[in-house]
Amino acid sequence: MQSLLYHGFGIKDQEYIKTSYEGGEIIFHIRTKAEKLRCCDCGSSNVILKGKQLRKFKTLTIGLKPVYLEAEVQRLECKDCGSLKQEKLSYVDEKKAIPVP
Repeated sequence: MQSLLYHGFGIKDQEYIKTSYEGGEIIFHIRTKAEKLRCCDCGSSNVILKGKQLRKFKTLTIGLKPVYLEAEVQRLECKDCGSLKQEKLSYVDEKKAIPVP
């Protein structure tokens, strides 16, 4: 499945967790690989996890099925610059994100 995410959707630096099928939708559950987490401000890898939020992103369909990525978006505190922000996801337009209840 990791290969499909990379070659089919161009998603890298993400770890595949599982696939679920709900209400006719295909949902790939993913999260950023721990070694790839970086501060949004200074780029440091010296970060502490301070919670996470599930976010759901619509992507290309497979056949007639809508496909979503459900990502664990980490809140990171940088030990170098003190910044406290959600990680930036290279594969998403933040304006199109759907919060997961």
